[in-house]
Amino acid sequence: MAKTILKHIVAFLVTLVALAGILVLSSLVPKESIRDNLIESMEHYRNKQPFQSDESGRLNKITDNYADVILLGVLWNVSSDEPFVSAIDTKYFDGNTGSEDLGESWGLYTSLTNGAEPNTDYTRYWHGMMVILRPMLTFATVPQIKAILLALVLLLGGACCVILAVKKQYFAAGAFVLSACCVHIWNIRLSLEYIPAFLVAFAMCIPFILLEKKGDGYLTILSVISGVAINFFDFLTAETLSILLPLVLVFIMREQENRLGGLKKNIILTIECGAAWGISYAMTFVSKWTLATVVTGENKFAAAFSSVGERTFGEMGQGVSYANQLLFAPAANISTLFGGKERLDVSALVTGIIVTAILLGGVFIAFGKTSGIRRDFIKLMLVTAALPYVRFFVLSNHSYLHEFFTYRAQMVVALALFAIVWFNVEFVKKAPVKKKKAVKK
Repeated sequence: MAKTILKHIVAFLVTLVALAGILVLSSLVPKESIRDNLIESMEHYRNKQPFQSDESGRLNKITDNYADVILLGVLWNVSSDEPFVSAIDTKYFDGNTGSEDLGESWGLYTSLTNGAEPNTDYTRYWHGMMVILRPMLTFATVPQIKAILLALVLLLGGACCVILAVKKQYFAAGAFVLSACCVHIWNIRLSLEYIPAFLVAFAMCIPFILLEKKGDGYLTILSVISGVAINFFDFLTAETLSILLPLVLVFIMREQENRLGGLKKNIILTIECGAAWGISYAMTFVSKWTLATVVTGENKFAAAFSSVGERTFGEMGQGVSYANQLLFAPAANISTLFGGKERLDVSALVTGIIVTAILLGGVFIAFGKTSGIRRDFIKLMLVTAALPYVRFFVLSNHSYLHEFFTYRAQMVVALALFAIVWFNVEFVKKAPVKKKKAVKK
């Protein structure tokens, strides 16, 4: 047991130190080398709303310009003169001059052109996307970077599918693609904020599916690495994808090859991987707050815990009580999945659930097995499919307010439902063998 725990601690420390080291190295990119592309990128944001929707009005097509501008403001205020300190003590200018609040876009622009000093602390996150964005801004604008990163996400997803196909896991590959389409994977290009969850999740799927036959110990260590990586790069968007997506793929692969085992065994594995991921995720936050406190001499834990409390127990206002918020958060994410045009679009919610039930029910009625139903597998998939909704419930304020990007965590739900259907139907029924009549001689 002690040796196993030590392995997981080492995996955590190595991953965290490596990522933090790369973050500091990215801070060495001179500000002058990224200024021109940042200024040109500001033309993209100049006349945009903080949360811009297209003509369809669907929330799953919202562009989060607000988050983009803040991230760009943070990376601009990182200095190659103090690479370590500035990479940890992250801040930006929010556009508030004292006499008037001109907004974050203006704040970034005046930081670039007039050297406005940062006035807003943002040390609660690692802002790991700076590792990618600062070097890329030396040769590309933000819209170009978004396109490149979308291509990278699709490339990683394609690599997963190729590996699955080589392993003759054709259903897993196809279901992976379909479930990604269900959460409108192409729309992650709309904001820099939407991309890292899929970068990390798709990247982690590769070692999970390559190493799963070596034993569950490998999966828990990979879960630690995943927890650190998603915390480092992501802004609390669809973080559960980074553990649930690779884990569900492993379950599907093992079920396909009749080596999954019983329900109890796999629930324990889910708990072990979830705990390894969750602890490493939480400790990565604690590590950042500790470093920021040491570097600045200020207590960064107070602001961080205040933010955690707000996202967990905070109320939206607008006539929505905390109790209603708890119930509305999962429902809002489902309605956005089905193309809702408001935070809780009842019409989209009800229509989407009914259509899904009819489609899945129709397949079961037409092709469902009359015997040999894999009940343990169904229960396992339902448990994993429920976990994103537990997250929506626990972080109800955040999940209700930001459902236009948190809804993408339901890619796992789609994958689990596809698997339930696939392994409990018979699409090809064998025709009865006809006996040949004896030929008279």
